[in-house]
Amino acid sequence: MEYMSAGNPLQRRLKSFGLNMMVMAVSFGLYYLGFFGGVEGPLNLTNIGKTIGGLGFTSNDLQVLLFALFIIALTWNWVLNLVAHVTGQRLTCSAGSEEKGLCGQPVQRSRDSEGKGWIYTCPRNHRSAQAHFHPIRKGMKANSLLMVSLVCCVMYYVS
Repeated sequence: MEYMSAGNPLQRRLKSFGLNMMVMAVSFGLYYLGFFGGVEGPLNLTNIGKTIGGLGFTSNDLQVLLFALFIIALTWNWVLNLVAHVTGQRLTCSAGSEEKGLCGQPVQRSRDSEGKGWIYTCPRNHRSAQAHFHPIRKGMKANSLLMVSLVCCVMYYVS
């Protein structure tokens, strides 16, 4: 079975060909359902608009939905980071020295003896009143969704 190894160009070509055939089949299906506007079908924009309008969805409802999507795309990681920080998640040990660097092990959080502050303990038994927080960052998809929702909101106000 040497011809079916992972680095074989024939296998890669067959895989690419199969993927292209699946994309083409989905595209033909969407075309005949009217998604691209050339054929009258249930996914034609006018039919989608009539269906949504029949449910009582107005253009103002669309604007509220687009604005809510923008707000969610803008703030979701802030909320998650706040919750993670308050609950003591995503923290690592900040103990260490100049020559060895930081410890970087995950820490367990507990109250100090007075019950006022936090003590962070790592598996290497470093105990400190400070720990390093690793925030959740937005990726390319989240930033793209943010920009698309912003553009849609602006387009609605301009038109």
